[in-house]
Amino acid sequence: MSRPNRSGCLLRGWQRPCLAAVCAVFAWPLAPVSGQDVLWDNGQWDGSSNISSERNTVVTESWAVDDVSFVSDVEIRRYRWTAILLDGWGGSGPTGVDFVVLSSELEKFVELRDLTYTMERIGEVFGNPYFRFEVDALDVGLPAGRYYIGARPVGRGQYQAFACLNQGLLGNTEAYWRSPWFGFPDWVSVAQIIGVRRDIAFTVFGHVVREEVRAESFTVPLGRHLSGEVADLHESDDLYVTIRNRALMALTLPMIRMEVQGTTAVETASRITVTVETAASNMPNQPLQRLALFDYIAERWITIDERATTIIDTSIEVIIEDDPTRFIAPGTGQLKMRLDWFDPGATTPWGVRIDQATWVVER
Repeated sequence: MSRPNRSGCLLRGWQRPCLAAVCAVFAWPLAPVSGQDVLWDNGQWDGSSNISSERNTVVTESWAVDDVSFVSDVEIRRYRWTAILLDGWGGSGPTGVDFVVLSSELEKFVELRDLTYTMERIGEVFGNPYFRFEVDALDVGLPAGRYYIGARPVGRGQYQAFACLNQGLLGNTEAYWRSPWFGFPDWVSVAQIIGVRRDIAFTVFGHVVREEVRAESFTVPLGRHLSGEVADLHESDDLYVTIRNRALMALTLPMIRMEVQGTTAVETASRITVTVETAASNMPNQPLQRLALFDYIAERWITIDERATTIIDTSIEVIIEDDPTRFIAPGTGQLKMRLDWFDPGATTPWGVRIDQATWVVER
């Protein structure tokens, strides 16, 4: 049985990148997980390298982690990664696995120890088998942001385990590593250990639980679009989309209409909050403003707010808790809102400005 020395944080014989033709052997399709979304895919193992990530083997402990970025609040349910078990651990699997989430500053955020797991043998390299590990039912909730994530097998005082790396560099940084046993009590980049930048091969599954949805596009079917672009609708920042009225054709039709589209990753919502900030030209009578969402089940627009427009920027927030999923397009996650402004009885041209049009979708 091979034993590591103090420089044994790499599997023996792995001091060089493998050839591309060999690397292709290590890839497998990304199997879906029922009822869970892929929150982050850091790539599969390409056979390029590996590094110690283990506890209670012949190594007291070591950690390998890599960064992920979530643009929305998420719940991590499952973590999948690839690991090499030195000498196959004599046919006995780990006693459990540890899972860790660190802040963007590499400070501990969540650590779960001795978790149950599943493992599937994928192949063999240098006489040592490598496995696809999964740990489920994590129930780790994280606000939107950047984190470092990793996992490691727990042993019985024997053998070693190595996290498999790839050359993807999919996050903002390369992987990081620490091991007091090897003489590295503080976090260092993997490149400082193996001489090249690498990522850890893993996939994170779960759900988006709260997503702030910004406009991706808008149209002006009625009225004249004077200025502004879609980014001006993303937040309250005094950057506007401005629209002038069209000629009056019928009192039942709006003189200005704007439709806004966005996309959410939440398939089933418990609540949708719509926020718009608008104002109208200064005139004796202010135009009526009507806000509607498109119902993809009924295939029609549903009015959710109606009020007179003010001459100063006014923000309104409408919360939808009555079957909000009907306002999300099945399969695509598309959202649509519509803003109409009606004839105020003005004798001169008038217009509106829109500072914000956004959704917050909660699972």
